Parts: sequence; C-alpha cells; structure tokens
Amino acid sequence: MRRLHIIPIVHSRHDLGTLEHQVGELKAKLSSERSVVSSRNAVEIFWTEINRGMENSGFDFPNMLIYQDGLPHTGHPDRVIEHRIVDDLAANGSPNHKLIQWMIAQGAMLVGTESTDLLLKEYDLVRRSLAEGLRDYGSESESHDVSTNVRVQRDKYIANRISETLGDGQIGVIFLGLLHRLQDFLPNDLIVEYPFGCPKASITILQ
Repeated sequence: MRRLHIIPIVHSRHDLGTLEHQVGELKAKLSSERSVVSSRNAVEIFWTEINRGMENSGFDFPNMLIYQDGLPHTGHPDRVIEHRIVDDLAANGSPNHKLIQWMIAQGAMLVGTESTDLLLKEYDLVRRSLAEGLRDYGSESESHDVSTNVRVQRDKYIANRISETLGDGQIGVIFLGLLHRLQDFLPNDLIVEYPFGCPKASITILQ
C-alpha cells in the first residue's frame, strides 16, 4: 500500500528567484501597500501552521519521500542539485524549503519531482505574462492557454515520478501549488490524503 499526502501551498516571494523583482513591481502597481503587507502576513501564518502540523504529525519520516512543486528531476543519483536548490531557497528565506530541510533532518528523502524542460517553459511563460501585466493592467495574457497546457504536462510528469519512485509501504508528501490538478493523473493504487486541508482561497498565490 502506497500513501501520498498532498499539501496545497502558497508560494512566498522567497520562492520566486529571479522573478521576485517583477512580481514585486506588479503587486505594487495593482495593490495598495497595506494589501501587500496583509497578504504577506497571511502567507507567514499559513507556513507557521504547516510547520506546526508537520512537527506534530507523528509521520514516519525515515519512510517518507518528499516531492516539491518546482523542484527539477536532474537524474543525478545523489540528488546533489536538488539538495542545493532546496538549500539555496531556504537560505533566501523560503519557509517551504526550510521545512523540507527540517524533514530531511528527520530522515525523509528528497526526490527530484519535475521535468526541467517543462519548468523552463513555465518560467518563460510566467516571465512574459508578468511583463504583459506591467505594460497593460487588466488585459488577459495571450499565453494563458499555453500555460495551462504546460501545467497539465507538468502534473502528468509529477504523477509519473511519484508512481515510479514511491514504493509499497512508503509515504509520499508533495508540496503543490494551488493551480495544479495532480490528483487527476495519479495511479489508482495510491491512497491520497490532505493532512492539513487547503489554504483559504483569499491568500494570493504569488506573494
């Protein structure tokens, strides 16, 4: 029996890497300073609750595999690059990746989760969409349909990675952004659970 815990997440600004400046500019243009601060506080509270829930979960961490939205599968047997990405984002202040570091310290194993090619496509689409938003507030991005298709491809890849790597008797935990529909592509033999429920819809996805 294989069990997968899906933890829907909101990304903090610390997860955005080189996109952080563009996102910050767009939010400053579209939202009041008070709204931005309130949104960031909500994200901090969200991650505080997730941390508390994970620490008190009683999970069998040495029997756990960690999957992460946005973490590439590089194919390196020791997952050196994957660990470096987690460490770099944690050092940048990402609460998501700080939690992953803690879980690894408890004995859990990090697994490369996503297609590098698809992540690069998504990155380029997001970058272009942000540029369009900065130029013309209120217009719908022409890349919307393409982005949705890429996200579906990403979900299929992630589902396949979980199917390939999660063994019988093991527990998987995946931290996954709200726009994903991973559950539509998972194998039927997986027991899927949401141990911490879903965040409130009012929390903005990109902080």
